[in-house]
Amino acid sequence: MTLESDLLARIQTIPDPCSLATGVPLSIGEMGLLQALECSEGRVTVRLQLTSPMCMMAAYFMREIEQRLSSHADVQSVHVEFDHALEWRPEHISAEGRQRLSERRITMIGGRMLPSAGRDS
Repeated sequence: MTLESDLLARIQTIPDPCSLATGVPLSIGEMGLLQALECSEGRVTVRLQLTSPMCMMAAYFMREIEQRLSSHADVQSVHVEFDHALEWRPEHISAEGRQRLSERRITMIGGRMLPSAGRDS
């Protein structure tokens, strides 16, 4: 396992608090919020998408990522960047995540309509 894949595995299970509120807990990995993770000489940069410009969870995501990655012996510093272009779409949610949302009859997330559960986008 490469360092990058090890670090990614540590953070992709971070729960998305808004999905917890729907009763269908999804991780930031399942939500498709992780854009990139780069590591160079112990310096790690993580790039995240937010579902909405009104997202109040940015500080939570940053804290969780920093805590989970900074405990790794090969990590000297962690920097989290947020994509403010707001290119996240419900289609970025994993097929399994969309199915779980559909089973609870949840049709919107992040203020956007979910694609049909049976359709992979």
